[in-house]
Amino acid sequence: MRKTEDGRRLFDREFKVAAVGRVLAGEAAVEVAKELKIRYALLWGWKKRVVEEGEEHLYEIGKRGRSLPKKPKKPRTSEQQRIAELEQLVGRQQMEIRFLDKALRQVEQVRQGKNDDGEKASSKR
Repeated sequence: MRKTEDGRRLFDREFKVAAVGRVLAGEAAVEVAKELKIRYALLWGWKKRVVEEGEEHLYEIGKRGRSLPKKPKKPRTSEQQRIAELEQLVGRQQMEIRFLDKALRQVEQVRQGKNDDGEKASSKR
């Protein structure tokens, strides 16, 4: 990790990818941010960029465009545009699936604690 002249930290691309990967794997973003000693909003921004634009949009160091020379954007073909849209959709669906899976597990834990007559259940279902 490098620092700017004014003391701000600059994170390399591998650090960002690893942090976002942990969140996308199901770890709580708040806990990952605390452990890595970064702001939650910063981690959330990295995750949002990966989900919406792809991992290649996590720039090497610092803010977008600051350390990398700007590449002229090539006009996308309709096929490339469609692929990009589908990749974004898949990313959003993966996040929803993880959320719903976690919620289902929590509901199942509560259900396992009681059976129909209000008594404690004898075993897991």
